Amino acid sequence: PDLKHHKLDQVSNRLSLPDFNHHRACDDAMVVARIMDKFLPMLAAQGAKTIGDFNDLVRGGLKEKRRTHHISILVKNKTGLKNLYEIISRSYLKYFKRNPTIPKSLLMEYREGLIIGSACEAGEVFEAVLRGKSDTELRRIASFYDYLEIMPLANNHFLLDNGTVRSEESLRNLNRRIVQLGEELGKPVVATCDVHFLDPEQEIFRRILLAAKKFSDADKAMPLYYRTTEEMLDEFAYLGPEKAQEVVVTNTN
Repeated sequence: PDLKHHKLDQVSNRLSLPDFNHHRACDDAMVVARIMDKFLPMLAAQGAKTIGDFNDLVRGGLKEKRRTHHISILVKNKTGLKNLYEIISRSYLKYFKRNPTIPKSLLMEYREGLIIGSACEAGEVFEAVLRGKSDTELRRIASFYDYLEIMPLANNHFLLDNGTVRSEESLRNLNRRIVQLGEELGKPVVATCDVHFLDPEQEIFRRILLAAKKFSDADKAMPLYYRTTEEMLDEFAYLGPEKAQEVVVTNTN
């Protein structure tokens, strides 16, 4: 991971392997085998035992290096639709590294006609609030977005399960801080569900898909269903009736 490029001869030199005739198929194949011999103990030291484990380590390393975040992109007119198609095309053709990504510079270039939201717990704003960034830094990060998003507590309950936060009140406080950020910056805050399926009983299908991808938490309940207006108002009642109405009804229109 410390190498900028991963050409065969560069990796070989980094691992102190003997010189070889690069671009000759038989020599290249031999060097790849020697590199793999070096890599296997390194991977085993990180707990990798299967090919799936190896792939997970690679994906994790790339994600950490690139520091990607989730965003929400809404289209408000034909210009925005054209720009969204352009962004998607470039994310696959120019910025694809195991997954398509969108640099902020690209998003800024084609932002006309689009509405950018801060997304879920994997979004930049929520992560910054969770990590306790300074008020100045939070405002800087949040200012990039057109609207800020807050989610039902159940969506982020895994943070309580894994010990990242201590209580459900801590989860409420994270949402309260995002609401406060919206007020400070004059940006609408919208209550969303991060919907992955329509009805609660359809969660089983998501679990099947996650299990097929070897997610260790595939069987953990994630109620990412489409909630009604009444359910959302109840969910955010802790913000007070007026603010709940604002984030659930007013700001979503």
